Amino acid sequence: MKNYKGESLFLVQLFVLVFFNTFQRSQFDVLKDIGLLSIYLTLFIMFLFLIRSFIYHKAGLNNLKMIYIAISLLIFINTISFVFTKNVNTTYFIQVIFLFLFILGSIRIKWDIQSVKLFGYVTSVFFLFIWIHGYVLDFPNRFVSIYNNPNYLGVLLFCMLYFQIVSWKYSHTIMEKIYFSIVILANLFLIYMTNSRSVLLAILIVIIVWFILRHTKKVYSYLFYAILLINFAFLFTYTKLKGTELGNSLNELSLEYTNKNLFSGRSEIWEQLFIKISEKPIWGHGMGIRASDIISIPLTAHNQYLQIVIEVGFIGLVIFLFLLYTVWKLLLKNRDNDVAKLSAAFFIAILAYENLELTLFQNNYSIAILQWLIITIGISFNENVNEKS
Repeated sequence: MKNYKGESLFLVQLFVLVFFNTFQRSQFDVLKDIGLLSIYLTLFIMFLFLIRSFIYHKAGLNNLKMIYIAISLLIFINTISFVFTKNVNTTYFIQVIFLFLFILGSIRIKWDIQSVKLFGYVTSVFFLFIWIHGYVLDFPNRFVSIYNNPNYLGVLLFCMLYFQIVSWKYSHTIMEKIYFSIVILANLFLIYMTNSRSVLLAILIVIIVWFILRHTKKVYSYLFYAILLINFAFLFTYTKLKGTELGNSLNELSLEYTNKNLFSGRSEIWEQLFIKISEKPIWGHGMGIRASDIISIPLTAHNQYLQIVIEVGFIGLVIFLFLLYTVWKLLLKNRDNDVAKLSAAFFIAILAYENLELTLFQNNYSIAILQWLIITIGISFNENVNEKS
């Protein structure tokens, strides 16, 4: 009982900090400082929890051996890169390592209905503040609220959607069902108002994958391999389409239905990065290197996989893919409950989203923390745990 209460108090702190973290992407300097401090606290508190989990739950989950290996390899390759390239300071390096440990800590949390629903209520309250702010502003086109980028708000709302759906699923009363139904619908509307195409695509993928996981057992084990194949095929095809007859036709369709160009500048970034990657394909250009440091375009890589390759080379990418593979296998082992299925659906959607953005690691800590929570909750979630335990 004492350990359970301690873990519950930890989760309350974690949930509060997770939303303070988002202030780092605020338009206001004072909130940015609060958000940065909150991220430091989040990573440090999870590190303390991880140590505690090894002390009180020495056995842990028996099937985590491959995760331990993957995280250890990630830490090792990034440490080697940091030592030999010195692109970043020690504080930056420690943050990255602590984020890797955050992933492991989240997997070792004993997630149950009560804890995830608690997060659902926290997200709904936080969302209502954003909604009210949007209403006061009359929901302008590309609504950003207090944040500095509508795409950031879009992916933040997308992450909130996971916890709202789980809370709706495990609602015990009609009023709870109605409350979370309204919140989910309002959230979808607000995502639409951000006009973030990558997030809308992610939602579509969640729906498709959820349907497959629920109804087509012969296919779902191949979903992980399929999304990676599609990602890498798109990465190379997209850069070749611009200026072609097919590319121009697709661009016209995009302008007609989304009022945005299909080719938003990513193709130029990726083409230049391909050249730089060919210069140092094995070990990369060093931990912490940004696309703007090695190409002429002052933007990020806008692709998580390319970002990893330019930092720690194809060796780092292979290790990263190995981590993703081990996570997928663990989610499939727990697929008998709906939370694991939903985590798997969001996992696949996030992997597709990362083909257009980079939010899983140090480039965007506040979203990275939320996304890794969503992905890993399904691994150890147990819906049969008594909520009154």
